[in-house]
Amino acid sequence: MRLERAVHASLCSLAVTWVGCGPPPMPAEGARPAPGMRSVEEVDRERSGSLRQDQISVRMAAGELLIEVTPLAAWVLEAAAPDTRDRLLRIAEAHGPELARRTGAAEPALFLVSFTSRQPGAEFQPDDLHLVSRGLRERPAAIRAITPGWGSHRLEQQATAQAVYAYAGGVDLTREMTVAYQGAEDSSWSSRLAVIEAERARIARRRSLE
Repeated sequence: MRLERAVHASLCSLAVTWVGCGPPPMPAEGARPAPGMRSVEEVDRERSGSLRQDQISVRMAAGELLIEVTPLAAWVLEAAAPDTRDRLLRIAEAHGPELARRTGAAEPALFLVSFTSRQPGAEFQPDDLHLVSRGLRERPAAIRAITPGWGSHRLEQQATAQAVYAYAGGVDLTREMTVAYQGAEDSSWSSRLAVIEAERARIARRRSLE
């Protein structure tokens, strides 16, 4: 018993940032969420932001293609303007359950991916779009087309093909992430993440004043 009391006292003395020996403080409302913390179905519609889709997306050029990759995670969508949030949410809700079934993952990481041609006859290879997260290269576990003609893998000039991608591995949107396609890479997600976090903090401050 004396030994247990001594150990308890030592632990209390080390926990200088805690109140007594209670649990650590909860993170602020606008703090960065843990990966996979919330499913798409749990978007809080009261947390409306003002960001456009291009502000929460990675855009990159790869040869004859322009590629846009938009995360469909709940906490990201909450930073978007209501019309953008609701449009992307409908896409996630329409395709998420089937992609979860096909990947075998309870909550796969979902992304809206767009390929746009820069010249007639541009070809694209859907499976070559990879995400590098936490030092690991993640390949799409399942893809569900949105636009017709996706299977042809060919685009006319200025035409766009869209699909929802599911990654079943450890894609962590709260850290640096690189989008890679056939030798082309883009690591600008960090700057997008900073904008999203600033918007989430602004939403939290606004709600605290209501």
